[in-house]
Amino acid sequence: MEGAVILHETLHELHKKKKNGVILKINFEKAYDKVRWNFLQQTLRMIGFSYAWCTWIKSFVQGRNVGIKINDQMGPYFQTRKSLRQGDPLSPILFNIVADILAIILARAKEGGQINGVIPHLVDDGLSILQYADDTIIFMDHDLAQANSMKLLLCAFEQLSGLNINFHKSEILCFGQAKEFESTYSHLFGCKTGTFPFRYMGIPLHYRKLKNTDWRMVEERSEKRLSGWKGKLLYVGERLVLINTVLSSLPMFILSFFEVPRGVLKRMDYFRSRFFWQIDQHKKKYWLAKWEILCQPKDQGGLGILDLDLQNRSLLSKWLFKLCKKGIWQQLLRNKYLRNWTLSQVERKPGDSHFWSSLMGVKAQFLNLGSFILKNWTQVRFWEDTLLGGVALKYQFPLFNIVRKTTGNRGRSLRRSLLANKLRDWENIVARVMNLNLQEENDYFKWHLHKNGIFSVRSMYRYLVNNGVKVSMEIWQSKLPLKIKIFLWYLKKAVLLTKDNLGRLNWHGVKSCCFCGTSETIQHLFLDCSYAKFLWRTV
Repeated sequence: MEGAVILHETLHELHKKKKNGVILKINFEKAYDKVRWNFLQQTLRMIGFSYAWCTWIKSFVQGRNVGIKINDQMGPYFQTRKSLRQGDPLSPILFNIVADILAIILARAKEGGQINGVIPHLVDDGLSILQYADDTIIFMDHDLAQANSMKLLLCAFEQLSGLNINFHKSEILCFGQAKEFESTYSHLFGCKTGTFPFRYMGIPLHYRKLKNTDWRMVEERSEKRLSGWKGKLLYVGERLVLINTVLSSLPMFILSFFEVPRGVLKRMDYFRSRFFWQIDQHKKKYWLAKWEILCQPKDQGGLGILDLDLQNRSLLSKWLFKLCKKGIWQQLLRNKYLRNWTLSQVERKPGDSHFWSSLMGVKAQFLNLGSFILKNWTQVRFWEDTLLGGVALKYQFPLFNIVRKTTGNRGRSLRRSLLANKLRDWENIVARVMNLNLQEENDYFKWHLHKNGIFSVRSMYRYLVNNGVKVSMEIWQSKLPLKIKIFLWYLKKAVLLTKDNLGRLNWHGVKSCCFCGTSETIQHLFLDCSYAKFLWRTV
């Protein structure tokens, strides 16, 4: 997903700063079926694999016979001359090794001045290519001569590797002055002009914030999956399992990337709740419990259905934890948004990208659940972060009130001279800071919700969903069928549709027990009724 972050921020930067750039999304034709074996062997040797290893790979890949079955009749077998096996666990790795040669070719061409990348002010040497399996994005500066060189390099890669590029299915996007030459670039590469939102790895990307109509594809995936399920033929336990394993996981990829609008989340909850309660237009159904209760963990009184809003926030927080590490996307974000500021100091601004704005929406909550560990003093704020004594210095010393600049990572600038108590406070601070040992490695963020200090989505979700109530797990730990467990959960919650509960839902009918004529309640129906007592004695 790091590639999607880089692409999204690049689109936003090119549009916002009106910079020149050309982006080409490449479509490979039957990628695995076109790989040449001799090219694969040469690539493995070039990378440095031993002769024995190359021989093993050759024996796995080459020399197999294939037969085609038509109308239940197996045709004659023939020997293949190229391609990687579909379904073989080695094939994705081998394909990545082959496809990576394109990145090497472009890197050498960039060193020779034949092509230039985009956003060199954010990424060292500029950005030229993004690759994830067969999803490949090419970045070029606005220059028709360089575009011709790029076309020759792509054709050379085709001839070497055997991979065929479907130029007529590829897409091109132009920014800045290149927009005026969009048709020229499209004709040069023989591809169509792309439109926004731009899909990469299944994620819709745009230089602006996605509109509600752009989220429609997420809702359509849930609708499409539900259209093939016959919920009336499934008991409640099966529906609960399908919701947790399928419907809740369908939007997970995009939940990891953007802050999802409330309306979209409500719509996805509507699909899940409708399937769970089996609501349709032809028959009235009662909801036995609020959806918020069902989304509570089982040990807190719910059914353990995933809360998509809390999961969205937890997944976004993972990017903030990774931001302190080294990588291209981290470098891009630091140069674009942080510059000389720390993560604690930056705030959401109107011109930010959708992705960064989403991260800023969860930043405060994320920072409250951890602290920066001092190493080289690049991320830690002197007064506001927990530096000494387990409490921020601004709470330990009144001296903070006369600090000239309170948000920096240095704290020596004061508005007035130090006298009496304030002078002693300053001497105390200096004495404590003198004992700190700075190191060459960067400051890092320690996550307080896990013993090892490493962030996990699960730990944050458990924190956010926690309602402070602990209930017995006897029902869920029993060996009863799931549908019986859910029935007992209904019984414990006192939400079964007995006649007294139906009366609260504006049901009009006889509210007495059909066995003994007494008012029907859950207590009466299961324990106090003479027929219930007889059945319990019989059991």
